Order: sequence, then structure tokens, then C-alpha cells
Amino acid sequence: MGSKTMMNSTENLCLDPDVIKRGQLLQRSLQYVLSNSVADIASDLPATSLNTAQWLITKPSKTLHALPDSLEPYLSQALNAAPRTDEHLSAVLGALSVILPHVTWIKRQAQPGQDDAFVQRHRHGMITGPDGLFECSTLTLGLALMAPDTCYPFHQHPPAEFYLILSPGEWYREDVGWWNPGAGGVVFNPSSCIHAMRSTDAPLLALWGLLH
Repeated sequence: MGSKTMMNSTENLCLDPDVIKRGQLLQRSLQYVLSNSVADIASDLPATSLNTAQWLITKPSKTLHALPDSLEPYLSQALNAAPRTDEHLSAVLGALSVILPHVTWIKRQAQPGQDDAFVQRHRHGMITGPDGLFECSTLTLGLALMAPDTCYPFHQHPPAEFYLILSPGEWYREDVGWWNPGAGGVVFNPSSCIHAMRSTDAPLLALWGLLH
């Protein structure tokens, strides 16, 4: 995400112009936060995924999957407590506050052998990519929300992944073990590594991106 980013024409799209502007702001602010953090985490982060990602506005979905009522208080709590230690983090959170009412919230189902206790206690608000508010061929971006005392199962996937941590929580990567990066921190998971996350006594909130 950078000087080459773009969003396509809003003509014939029933999307609030302010949402489009906030999407552009989220792009710019997230690029700045990551460019100042990722170098300390993984030198092989695909630069093209961050610097040339193009977000294209999609036609709003006719079926919007809302955040369940049981999770709404946790989203508000986490957003209100999220760090605003610099202008770029503040801009990310400000953009999310406008964008999130328009996103579809999806959940991951448990795989065979996994405890399914997490299924109803988490959601992903999709911003770009499949089910997302914007299309992007190089970046799938979402907001992960988990209720307190919830563990997201160990898993792996081919795309490398980053998390911008917005609330307290614990993270696992197979070469590191469990650790707490702290709100405002960034986590990077290389391609196909085994990783997981869990909330403690507060809801977990993190902006994540799969780099294609």
C-alpha cells in the first residue's frame, strides 16, 4: 500500500463516500505503521504486497452478515481501549469506526479434532478479499475479534500473514512459542508456519492481512 494504490470509480455503487475515503485513509495509515514495524520482524516480507496493493470498490453485498449481539460489547470495549499512541494508529482506528458497520462478519468452523468452543466466540470483519468491502488481488485484510478467554486453534496457510495488535492477547508461532506482543505491536507469520492466538481476560482485537 503506497503511492501506487488506488480505488476505482464509485459510479453506480451504493457505498457512502465517507466509507470510501476512510478506506483510503486506512490504506495509507496501515502502510505507514507496517513499514515502520515489519523490518524488525521479517526481512523477507513481500514488499509488493504492501506497496502496490490496489483496493477496488466492490458492489455492496445483498447479504450482510452482522456481528452477533453477544460480541458487540466486546468490539466496542476493544476499540475504545485500543492504543492511539501516534497519529497513524489513531487514523487506523478512526477509519475502522466508519468502515466496520458496512463489513460482513464471518466465522471459522472447527476442523476435525479441534475444540469448537471458539466458533461462536469469534468473528472476522472482512475489509478486502473474499466477502470483503473492497477487492484486492494481493492482500486479504480483516479484523479479528475474540471474546475473553478464547483460544483460536493452531493452524497454517500458504500466504504469509501480519497482525496489527489492537488489544492485549497472546500469540503463538512454532519457532517462538507463546508471547504477548502488546497492543500496538505487529506480528508476522511466515508462509505455512503453525500459529495461533488467544485472548485472556479482555477481548482480543487485531487487524490481519494475508499477503498473496
